[in-house]
Amino acid sequence: MKIKKEFYSIAALAGMTLISSQTAFADVTAVYKITSPNGSGTQTIQYVDKQHVRVDMTSAINQKTTMLKLGNKVYVITGKVVQDVGQLAKLMAAMGKANKSSHKTPAPIKYKDTGKTETIAGIKGKVYRFVERGKRHEIVLGKDKGLQSAVLGLIEISKAATSMMPEDNMKRMQQDAAIKNLAMLRLDNRVRLQSINTQSIPASTFKLPAEPQQMGGVGELMKGLLGK
Repeated sequence: MKIKKEFYSIAALAGMTLISSQTAFADVTAVYKITSPNGSGTQTIQYVDKQHVRVDMTSAINQKTTMLKLGNKVYVITGKVVQDVGQLAKLMAAMGKANKSSHKTPAPIKYKDTGKTETIAGIKGKVYRFVERGKRHEIVLGKDKGLQSAVLGLIEISKAATSMMPEDNMKRMQQDAAIKNLAMLRLDNRVRLQSINTQSIPASTFKLPAEPQQMGGVGELMKGLLGK
């Protein structure tokens, strides 16, 4: 079971939307196209409210992994196998605290407005450039309530599985006022919003296909989640 690194990219960069209003647009489906050296895949976010969020990740070889937030719990689904990631989150959070003293808080990310605009999936956004860990990136950010709700759902999953959203990364992004209230439309050539709609999402979308398994082999599961 692997959750691609792009999940973390979208979740981290989507964190900027948390600074916006506390209200969210109900029933939103957003599809991002993910491009990697191994091929293209998709990440589909379905958001109804903070207790009902689903993220489906499909790889280039059509392997599918689903993350489902029901209430305060997050489940990872591969096929008919369901696992509650709560135990894993606690383990990773504990590891994070143990290593916290050995890591310096990175400098805040600064976003430079290029003056250019792009319209992606019908949403007009501004093109920004930024440098992270010595690498230059280009990102397109736009304002859309539906998309903000979708990425808020992604953040809700990350918060429930606490270790997936490093606190220092959130703080770094939130210090740049230029990107407040914006949501990601594109990141380099790796992540691009493909579509968004506000059609009603069936209740069956949030039903588990089986009872959650007792988590065993936590070490192997953790490697899978990190894509190693």
